[in-house]
Amino acid sequence: MLTSVVPSEISVLRVSRTGCRATHPMVPLVVIDVTVPGTSSALARRALHAALGCDLRLYVVTIDQLREHIVFRIEVTSRSLEDVIGVLTAALDRATLGPAHATMIRASHPD
Repeated sequence: MLTSVVPSEISVLRVSRTGCRATHPMVPLVVIDVTVPGTSSALARRALHAALGCDLRLYVVTIDQLREHIVFRIEVTSRSLEDVIGVLTAALDRATLGPAHATMIRASHPD
């Protein structure tokens, strides 16, 4: 025989989502285009990684064989725009800095 279930008899387990969510701090993100002379990105990549460290994401945008220059898009977390520009001008004396912007993002993991 079928019996109906009254909704008030059904117990619903509710879990608070705020208790499970880890808090991720906000960190700066700087995105800047950098043009360096040359036709091979290897030396410039090594210099950029040495200067900016492990918080660097680096993309080759253009390798111009005719004008012999390479354009990189650089994304750096945990540094200010002023700090990134200072490091780039000190480490790459022949680089041309292009458009840059800074914003804040959530850190990928809490420290």
